[in-house]
Amino acid sequence: MDITPKLDLTSGEALYMQLYRSIREDMLQGRIPAGARLPSIRSLCRRLCLSRTPVALAYDQLQAEGYVISKPRSGLFAAELPSMGISGSTMEAQSPVPPKNAEAADDFGTPPLVDFSYTAVDLKAFPAVRWRRFLNRSLQAEANPILLYGNLQGEQRLREQLASYLHQTRGVRCQPEQIVVGAGTYHSLDLVLQLLEGEVDILASEESVNTGIKALFRRFGYSGRSLVPLPLEPDGVSLSSLAASPAQAVYLTPSHQFPYGMILSAAKRLQLLQWAESCNGYLIENDYDGEFRYGGAPVPSLQGMDRSGRVIYVGTFSRALTPSFRLSYLVLPWELVKRFKQGGHSYDQLASPLFQETLRLFMENGELERHMRRMRVVYEHKHTVLMRELHNSFGDRLQVIGAGSGLHVLVKLSSGGEEADMIRKAARCGITVYPVSAYALTVHKKAEGSVLLGFGGLDTEAIHTGVRLLAQAWLP
Repeated sequence: MDITPKLDLTSGEALYMQLYRSIREDMLQGRIPAGARLPSIRSLCRRLCLSRTPVALAYDQLQAEGYVISKPRSGLFAAELPSMGISGSTMEAQSPVPPKNAEAADDFGTPPLVDFSYTAVDLKAFPAVRWRRFLNRSLQAEANPILLYGNLQGEQRLREQLASYLHQTRGVRCQPEQIVVGAGTYHSLDLVLQLLEGEVDILASEESVNTGIKALFRRFGYSGRSLVPLPLEPDGVSLSSLAASPAQAVYLTPSHQFPYGMILSAAKRLQLLQWAESCNGYLIENDYDGEFRYGGAPVPSLQGMDRSGRVIYVGTFSRALTPSFRLSYLVLPWELVKRFKQGGHSYDQLASPLFQETLRLFMENGELERHMRRMRVVYEHKHTVLMRELHNSFGDRLQVIGAGSGLHVLVKLSSGGEEADMIRKAARCGITVYPVSAYALTVHKKAEGSVLLGFGGLDTEAIHTGVRLLAQAWLP
């Protein structure tokens, strides 16, 4: 089929983004029917008199979000999408604690040569001098109110900056009054679960979540029949399992599932929003590292697609800046904002007003935007090095899962190695890798033979050394 997208060569917007928007809108409105074969990159370039790059980038973004499906040797085809009457574009619009790996040092008495920790960030790249300048400015005023306890909801001017930042970077649509600043992801999620008490008796969740989230679920009584684990499929959670359950809310990491790394497809995003609207359920979206995606534009937030106030958005600066500042945020639907203001919860503002003011100045002066641009380049380079080293050392004997975004990947031996054995052999070579089975909500009979490799805190030499030693440990 031929398509004739609306492109404005005089606008300041990138051509690939215009092309993405136009094709996406045609799909949502049914003008490009499900199953239709899209023109090849070459033919569309010729038809539109464009270079290959904008067309390829637009197709990559559509494929990443699940709007199109690639069939080998056949081309790209429009995916099956439920009709929701959504117009416009969503693109305008926590650090998990790793389980203790006893094999790493305790059994051998020495620290690892290379630790593939997936919670680590590149501290060398943190702009400490500029942050210190704004921190000093925050302390200059006499009788400074930021030295007191601060606003329970978070400082007003920071929330104004956050609303603008989230709209620009993640497509989140909110007012500052909907934002609640917290002291880390678990602090924020604790408030969410308090606000849902009495309304949500049965919670559904991705079947694998980090250990801190599991502990929160248990503390609020979500276990056994009151917690529904949703199996994970290549494009996200199983919606048939959700439909068959009596769940009233769903916990998700849609932009980069933790720990498996898949991205929730566009079709499932729309269906989840339909589910939430039809049953007055809530979608709890943990966007812990959604800012980092390589090879295309960021996948927009689920919250940005919500038109009925059913998505609770959770974000953090632990990956963007440093975990030590303990700065996170919630974007609440208006009904939950009302409950928050009415009280009845034990939430206290634990995020330092001093750090909140420093972050506000950091954002207001454009430093966060510049820092994020640098960090995307830094982490994309590390991701590229890791992928290259894994390919050079293992070839087709290792499967990489969840590449393309975030600060970690999963790796699985093609020969079917067991998780515990992979961790043990790596530790004997001085390398720390991390289990995946520890994050399952239910106990499996046998742990899958895959492990986590984080790369955010490693330099390229450490990545090279670590992968080389893993090959020695794992390959015959």
